Amino acid sequence: MPVAYICAVKDMYEGVNTRIRTPVGNTEYFPTNIMLHQGSALSPFLFTMIMDVLTRGIQNEVPWCMLFADDIVPIDETKEGLNDKLEEWRHTLESRGI
Repeated sequence: MPVAYICAVKDMYEGVNTRIRTPVGNTEYFPTNIMLHQGSALSPFLFTMIMDVLTRGIQNEVPWCMLFADDIVPIDETKEGLNDKLEEWRHTLESRGI
């Protein structure tokens, strides 16, 4: 990914301030420390991109493992195979702090 894109996304997430609109007026601006913006069109893309990189070593050919915005769908021909895949995913994600 081009460095300019990474810098642009970082700029969107660092030093974010927000305020709340209420029936009696707006609050003062206050800082928010967030990871991904809820409801942002960019958030599912970033999440999927990160998940793809973190789990590349355990992914199989489609359709045997599919990644969505916030879900994975591991598929196997047997219950034991599926349990093995789920355990592999659990170990991979936990070892990376997810």
